[in-house]
Amino acid sequence: MRIKLLFSIIVSLSVLSCNDDAKSAINSNDLKPIDLSISRLDQELFKADKYELKALNKKWITNYGLLYKSFISEMLREGLPQDPMIVFRLEKFLNDTTINLISKELDKSFIDFSPYEKELEEGFSHYQYYFPDRIIPRIVTFYSNFNARTFPYNDTLAIGLDLFIGRDNKVTEMLPPDVFPQYIKDDMDKEYLSTESMKSWLYFSLSPAKEYANSGVYATKEDFLSSIIYHGKMMLALDLMMPHKPVQTKFNYSKEEIDWCEKNEKFLYQNLVEFKLIYSTNIKEISAYINPGSFTPGLPQDSPGGIGKWIGYRMVKQYYEENNLDLSDLISENEDARKILSFYRP
Repeated sequence: MRIKLLFSIIVSLSVLSCNDDAKSAINSNDLKPIDLSISRLDQELFKADKYELKALNKKWITNYGLLYKSFISEMLREGLPQDPMIVFRLEKFLNDTTINLISKELDKSFIDFSPYEKELEEGFSHYQYYFPDRIIPRIVTFYSNFNARTFPYNDTLAIGLDLFIGRDNKVTEMLPPDVFPQYIKDDMDKEYLSTESMKSWLYFSLSPAKEYANSGVYATKEDFLSSIIYHGKMMLALDLMMPHKPVQTKFNYSKEEIDWCEKNEKFLYQNLVEFKLIYSTNIKEISAYINPGSFTPGLPQDSPGGIGKWIGYRMVKQYYEENNLDLSDLISENEDARKILSFYRP
């Protein structure tokens, strides 16, 4: 599906009204049209003619490469796509009662993908504006067997629709709570699809080589401050790519959680200083503030998880705005994290 992007004055005005920061607003005339390619591997798979699986398997190997190989070998755990028994295994998979239920629910939720296309179009138009020399990925939607929200690789951004099927969907409710605790199920909602997908591509394309992994484990740097500044840069980039989206959506927070962060920002920083976390090199302490969770360990239980990314975002945002920086320069420069911290006034 090839789509021409054209942004009107109305879109520009809506962006301005949703974000008070002048640096976040871009005139619509500065956004160049792009062609966004979207493929639906999920539909190709679930609507496949079972008598054509041998030919389709070859087609999927060619068209989807690493994504399809990872789907078969790591997500379904059915060996390699080249295995002589793969057609039999695919047919068994497609005849499974639970898989048929999931397929129907995915179809109900995403038969019309156009609302998400529009949001991704706007995001990648901004991406092209800020990073004109970088590629715009093709988009592939797929079923991940509840293993991957996104799967960025090479020139492709794949989106695992099953992990956005809806927090109240019957399929989500069926997932075992010991593997999918409630905070993970809360994040499995369509409202996060475009922001999480854009976030994934930013981490993948803007991070140093091999630093971002599809595993979903967030990177840690040499110390606490460097780690949250790194994530703060990525989250600021996301903020600028999708200025129409509320900040809480970008962080996978509720309105109540982002309000808690803003109300307690000064306390959060004082807590980092008091407990000497700012320059900690303890991986457990760093991860506790970066990784997702029902709350951030060491903080009140009404705090949101991964709050270190939000604190880092606030630090980087102040530094970026006060110095009138170019985003690509901010991302690429190896500024001392302490310099960025020196501009922070919670």
